[in-house]
Amino acid sequence: MAQLRRTAVSSTEKKTQNPIAKAMSRARHSSFYHDLSLRGKNPLRLLGTPKDLWPGSVTAGTQMVAGKIMAGGHILENPKDDQNVWPGGDVWLDSNLSEHWQAYLHSFNWLRDLNQAVDRKGAQRRAEELVETWIDQNTQWGEISWRSDIVGERVTNWLIYAPLIMDSDDVLYRGRVLDILARSARHLMKMSSDMPDGPAGLKAIIGLAFSGLFIPFGDAWLKQSVGHLKFSLGKEILVDGGIRSRNPQELLHLFMNMVLLKDAFPGMGKTVPDELEKAVSRMASNLKSITLGDGKLPLFNGSCLQRNEDIPAFLIKAKEDATVTIVLEQCGYNRIEKGQTIIIEDVGPPAELEMSRSAHAGTLSFEMSHAKERIIVNLGQAAFNAQIDENIERFSRSTEAHSTLVIGGQNSSNIREDGLIGHGITTTDTSLYEENGHILIDAKHDGYKENGFSHRRLIYVDDKGEDIRGEDNVDLIGNQNNESGQSFNIFFHLHPNVSLVEGNDHIMLVTETGSKWGFYSSDAKRSISEGLYFGDAGKSLPCQSIKLSGKIESANTKVLWSLKLIDEN
Repeated sequence: MAQLRRTAVSSTEKKTQNPIAKAMSRARHSSFYHDLSLRGKNPLRLLGTPKDLWPGSVTAGTQMVAGKIMAGGHILENPKDDQNVWPGGDVWLDSNLSEHWQAYLHSFNWLRDLNQAVDRKGAQRRAEELVETWIDQNTQWGEISWRSDIVGERVTNWLIYAPLIMDSDDVLYRGRVLDILARSARHLMKMSSDMPDGPAGLKAIIGLAFSGLFIPFGDAWLKQSVGHLKFSLGKEILVDGGIRSRNPQELLHLFMNMVLLKDAFPGMGKTVPDELEKAVSRMASNLKSITLGDGKLPLFNGSCLQRNEDIPAFLIKAKEDATVTIVLEQCGYNRIEKGQTIIIEDVGPPAELEMSRSAHAGTLSFEMSHAKERIIVNLGQAAFNAQIDENIERFSRSTEAHSTLVIGGQNSSNIREDGLIGHGITTTDTSLYEENGHILIDAKHDGYKENGFSHRRLIYVDDKGEDIRGEDNVDLIGNQNNESGQSFNIFFHLHPNVSLVEGNDHIMLVTETGSKWGFYSSDAKRSISEGLYFGDAGKSLPCQSIKLSGKIESANTKVLWSLKLIDEN
């Protein structure tokens, strides 16, 4: 049995950072002395650039050349322009952007898309315009723009896409870019003794390592970053290759930059740290293990489908011969693959409080694909919708937005007002059994323990992947006064390409290619509801969900359900 634990968070705990400490940090970093400490030798050129392996979105890049800005497929609305065009550097002056949008913009992760634009000259003009106006507005410290992880990502992206942003005859502009790169590296160097935990710290360290390799006078930066990298990789990249934030997309993006970093060491005449080689290999296996039949990531804990992301193709480019692991005990995901059916189940608690900003309350939810088609899904991440409606983002992270059980309309883990995951699940237990090709996952969590309940889910798949049976159990626990007649709902969200046909004793699920699956259930009222799917980046698509409803009226309430392949085209 595998058990994962999360540090308990009090239901009354509100903030993770003392406001006085936050104010002191702001004063220290925005002071003249901090600014003075970032000055040093001005590099006249770069020693090289990391080799770019990863394609961005041609569509997003083309939109950006036209003056629009896209993230996760969403176009950033400009209230001052009906066409949502952001002329010049106006976007840097908008003080009403959500934190998600600010982080994305200041990280310059969008350069990957802009680099794919067909109009290369237009892309260069737009890139230089946004870089130069960013320098005009952000030389001084800003709470998000100079946050260590954002600085690390920005330095990484400026170095990778230096041919895009620095192919200019304007010597003054090139000098300003080089100066900010060096200042950023010095900032990361100063912050290196107090890096945040989780992926954020790794992003900062990776940026410092790239700086040490490609910016002149960076020997000290490289030495410091390698020391921190060796330590952090052992702490942050789990034994099974996952990361502590449990966000598959964040894992992928870290993997992509770590592959480039691994290739950069020998390219600059340096030895690749052994810890980096091993971490990349573990991450590759993890990514392969959580990939669904369409070659893309599942929708857990902040991930969203990006059409330009193809995990098998990425692993080939990374030259990683990854193996599949069924049980990912440390990061809390299990994989069942039988025939053409793949099921990925989330069997872990949310990430620890400080790393839970993108986490979802979706423990014991699962996603299912057959061949290349997704059938059962979670509803995805609507983070960039928050600029329009914060309630949409909160809903996309809720338990109800996942294919799992909900008691009393409550999340299995509380999503706090500050966006972090608070009290709720502290322990998950998982067992996996396999015999003669048949497989069973038995998992439970304690997210509803304050209400006196536990949720246990069993999922069985036959050796052909054509007969799937599930059992959801709600058990009374402890000596608490359980609320009699508490309601429950079990959701099975369907991909927008799946249509439903109701029968007398079952519901027929029909995929886009014509495959037919029968959904059967007992011990609960079955209904069909309409909703929105946020998994396809940039789109909010209508989808349908099967809902099983009932009341908890005994020590053990059990609901049985099954999916059986009836006709495969």
